[in-house]
Amino acid sequence: MGKINIKSMLKRAVYQFLQSHIERSARNQVGLNLSLWEAGVDQQHHLIMGGCDCTRLAADYGTPLFVVDEKKIRDNYQAFNRALTAYGLEGSVYYSYKTNPVPGIVRVLHDCGAGAEVISAYELWLALKLGVPPERIIYNGPNKSAEGLKTAIDHGIKLININSLSEIDHIERLAAERKKKVRIGVRVSPGVGWGAQFGLKLENGEALTGFRRMAACSHLDPQAIHFHLGTNLQNAHLYQSALAQVFQLLQAIQSEQGLGLRYLDLGGGFGVPTVRGLGNHEIKLNTFFYKPYPPPCVADIKPVSQIIDDIVATFKALCLRFRIHPPTLLFEPGRSLTSNAEILLTRVGDLKTTANGFPIALVDAGINIARPITFEYHEIFVANRMAAPANQRCGLAGPICTPMDFFLKSKKLPILQAGDLLAIMDAGAYFTSFANDFSLPRPAIVMVFEGGHRLIREKESYDDLIRLDHYR
Repeated sequence: MGKINIKSMLKRAVYQFLQSHIERSARNQVGLNLSLWEAGVDQQHHLIMGGCDCTRLAADYGTPLFVVDEKKIRDNYQAFNRALTAYGLEGSVYYSYKTNPVPGIVRVLHDCGAGAEVISAYELWLALKLGVPPERIIYNGPNKSAEGLKTAIDHGIKLININSLSEIDHIERLAAERKKKVRIGVRVSPGVGWGAQFGLKLENGEALTGFRRMAACSHLDPQAIHFHLGTNLQNAHLYQSALAQVFQLLQAIQSEQGLGLRYLDLGGGFGVPTVRGLGNHEIKLNTFFYKPYPPPCVADIKPVSQIIDDIVATFKALCLRFRIHPPTLLFEPGRSLTSNAEILLTRVGDLKTTANGFPIALVDAGINIARPITFEYHEIFVANRMAAPANQRCGLAGPICTPMDFFLKSKKLPILQAGDLLAIMDAGAYFTSFANDFSLPRPAIVMVFEGGHRLIREKESYDDLIRLDHYR
């Protein structure tokens, strides 16, 4: 009994020490500045996005609500494109559909000049339905369906980037049946960044074997090497390392087969300064000791334009070193074009406390539409009281009846009240992609532009949720 009491006392002392340390660090913690999203605040201290009062939007359309700034999307695209064309090199931008496959959003990017990078038969169908020319579509992804490959071949899209050796034989067979010549790229795994199920390995010669096998295929036209290294990358280091490996493959292909490839597809993964991935240790501190996540250090993060500068400098140097005529660079950005152009508005409905008195705000956005905040830092503002000081740690939980919907255990916020409107920033990357109808319909999406607004996706109805079911 005495041992148990001593153990209990020690645990309590450790807990109290950690709590006092966390309290001190939380008091000194400063969130991100609203200017990073080029949003504003009006005289009533309401959040303004795209010239629109977010509290008015929430009243008009209900909550939860996704709000997308069209001008910000256009500005992001133009900034990326300027960085790419500043060097006089040939290059092209293909938006990653998986990042945010909302037709009203990708339509804006296509109007700006972006092509489509798709990873499923559905996304390919959507790009064609939206009028994207086939020569402006790239099809990536592991384990592509026969349906998707047949559609891609029949329409003659720009590139199908193969992911495995067996896929070469599959596409050759489908192309022969259709008497078509198919433009092919090879996704490689360069030993840095993502690997596992993605691409043909460089270090064991698998990628070179792929090009040798394609040389014997009469219906395949190898034109590209492709790689994709990760998500939310904050500098050019991985890209530069991958390029050094890829140029050795380019040289081997050129010397062995006399093949000069037209394209080098560097994928996407470019980060934004306002989002960062969460480490396992800090997730545990947030979960068990309610320590708020520190925001990204924006000053330490390179803008996308600088990352592209570094990539292009390495690319040019390698072309000279290996005496290779510069192939056209292809990029497949997602997050960097739409992340900071979209927010999620959610209303506080109730307030509760934990057993040790820690406050919890219950909001109407659940884990079904806000999953990325469980593994990434996202800034949160009280949209109806932007001047209120963030002087309280508070947890956020949704309306779904599962412990998993306690999705943020601690965040520095103003003292919340029922009816407050929260704005979760950077909802333009993977929020709608991961969204599902777990117990609730998915919310509406509104596009704002210079003070005007329009609905680009209606809120799902209950009938929508069972429309495909047979129950009578």
